[in-house]
Amino acid sequence: MPKKFISNVVKRIWQGLLHALPILGAATLLCGLVICLLLHEATSWLRAEIPLDQADWIVILGGESGQRVIGAAEAYHQGISRQVFVSGSGDCDLIARRLRMTGVSNIRSECRSRNTYENAVLTRQALESGNPQRILLITSWYHTKRALHTFEKVWPDVTFGVHGVHPGMTLSNRFKIYEAGSILAEYVKRGWYMFRYGIF
Repeated sequence: MPKKFISNVVKRIWQGLLHALPILGAATLLCGLVICLLLHEATSWLRAEIPLDQADWIVILGGESGQRVIGAAEAYHQGISRQVFVSGSGDCDLIARRLRMTGVSNIRSECRSRNTYENAVLTRQALESGNPQRILLITSWYHTKRALHTFEKVWPDVTFGVHGVHPGMTLSNRFKIYEAGSILAEYVKRGWYMFRYGIF
């Protein structure tokens, strides 16, 4: 009797799985298509690029201390600004050290902000007394649009430019799979910022 009962349970489970397989397959395919679409359109939906010839400050956002350092150092040596501000907890000291290694001087920083919104708030608190008019943001390319809109909302009196950095020689010539996780996470963060801060 127990063996027959167990056999019936196993049979029902197996039949349920067989009926669920087409649905699971369709859901997996749909999910894969959505992910491919999000990755393919990321340069249009997530990216902003607003150059500035001159700025009062170059603000580099923490969270990625490699490419962002290079982007900030290039802007500094191009003469866009002679003042660099590092914003973000975790790696702000590392970013400042790496900037100095590239010949950047006159670096200030705040190492308390834990997200983009706090980046904007604490950067404003640190720099507002100097009455800057133009600031160039340096961050990863997929983070540029959210960063720009966040800073504009927090500090509307300032004109912001933004420069997005990326691995590879050009944005189209990069190792896209390496960035897939960060790109998909950025979509989630943008949704949260729309809900939490009203930033579109």
